[in-house]
Amino acid sequence: MIFGAVFGSKHSKEDYGAVMNYARITPPSVKENYVDIAGGDSSIDLTEAVGGVVFDDGKISFKFTLFSESDKDRMKNDLHGRKMKIVLERDRNFYYEGRLSFTGEKQSGNLYELQAEARVSPYKLESQVTVHNEEIKSPGKILLVNSRMPVMPTITVEGNISISYAGTSVLLKTGTYEIPEFTLQDGINSLEVSGKGHVRIVYRKGELV
Repeated sequence: MIFGAVFGSKHSKEDYGAVMNYARITPPSVKENYVDIAGGDSSIDLTEAVGGVVFDDGKISFKFTLFSESDKDRMKNDLHGRKMKIVLERDRNFYYEGRLSFTGEKQSGNLYELQAEARVSPYKLESQVTVHNEEIKSPGKILLVNSRMPVMPTITVEGNISISYAGTSVLLKTGTYEIPEFTLQDGINSLEVSGKGHVRIVYRKGELV
């Protein structure tokens, strides 16, 4: 089966008749920070000194074959230089965010080849958000599973509910909140809750490109 790609609202095959020969992903590099020890062996690794590993952008390299010059020109005109959501059909459960640039083209008879690169954010995002609903009647815990990308959830409360996470406690009344101190990390995140009411927690997971 030959897979294509969706760039924003445009599909490589359906809109341009293009065959995607490949989509090669280059993972993001770690933003390393080492300090040399003068007169000593090795160095001091400060890569995680400010709260965790951070990354440069990733890259996706594309090659397309098209069957008419007009389709080739239209594809370049529509997509070149645009920042957009990118979906690879072979991996439909995720999408990438980045800017697409065409880097080269060739013609062989009636066939046209386009090469492109997308500079993308270091995390690919799940197509569906994760939603957790819970009725709070007594003290307890809410366990939220997250992927590699740290994410700040949207918390909607009906009633009066106290939530504690990673040493921070807040009393929330009816409303919608985004609290930086409640940024979820990779793995299982435990929130302690008490009070009475309903809480809805929404977040989107992301994995490294």
